[in-house]
Amino acid sequence: MNASLFRALKLVPGVRFIAGTEDALHRHGLGVQVVSGTRFPMRRTLVLDPKTYAYLGYRQQWHGAKDFTFVFARKVSGVVDHPGERPR
Repeated sequence: MNASLFRALKLVPGVRFIAGTEDALHRHGLGVQVVSGTRFPMRRTLVLDPKTYAYLGYRQQWHGAKDFTFVFARKVSGVVDHPGERPR
């Protein structure tokens, strides 16, 4: 990600940057968060590596009658030649 993308994201209403956000593997990164809803807000946060800005994972939190948190982490990534192949 380059600086111009972060400058553009800062202009989007409701987007916040949160240092120290964790993914499901407990890696700390930069959170890019959007909150939707007012009565029962849902927080959606992309977790990015703080040095390379590579995608680490995702957090989703909902606070309503019951609270829930969904946390995801991308462990590995790779390039393949054809759909359905898995990276080695």
